[in-house]
Amino acid sequence: MSKRNTNTITFRIDEKIDEKLREIAKEQKISLNILANQIFGNYLDLDTYMEKFGVMKMSKKVFKMFLDKTDVDELKLLALDAGSNEPKEFILFKWKEITSQNVSMFMKIYCEHCGYGQCDLEQSDNKVSMSIRHNFGKKGSIYIASFLTAVISSTLNCECNVVESDGSVTVSFVN
Repeated sequence: MSKRNTNTITFRIDEKIDEKLREIAKEQKISLNILANQIFGNYLDLDTYMEKFGVMKMSKKVFKMFLDKTDVDELKLLALDAGSNEPKEFILFKWKEITSQNVSMFMKIYCEHCGYGQCDLEQSDNKVSMSIRHNFGKKGSIYIASFLTAVISSTLNCECNVVESDGSVTVSFVN
């Protein structure tokens, strides 16, 4: 395990925020230091970029309502459009190059940070596999599968294999 360089900083925070952060750290069974690093890391690695690209957070309930009220063909078209343009720009803006690793990291970050589901990512020298578990039903799988297929196609110019169920999507592609 490599040791990371660290700095010590001191700053003041509101007492109620301190209490809540300590409570969260205790619930997660991590130190306040680790929690603070996670919060700062998420802000720097994700929130600043998401903000610049106009990413909007919505409740899962509202997203599920959107899925339920949208016809399947229209849902696929919307997901394909969403996955074809902005992800490439986001990846280039954040990582400065399109690689299968950067595309995979984008997909994982996007799924988890935007609330689409829990993601399991496996990468080897020649294959990338990603499974996303969600609670959005069949239409959620259709949307997520179409979105990820478009991301892979528009960034890496390759095809992927997709397996869908009512509660999960697995995509895999050659690295």
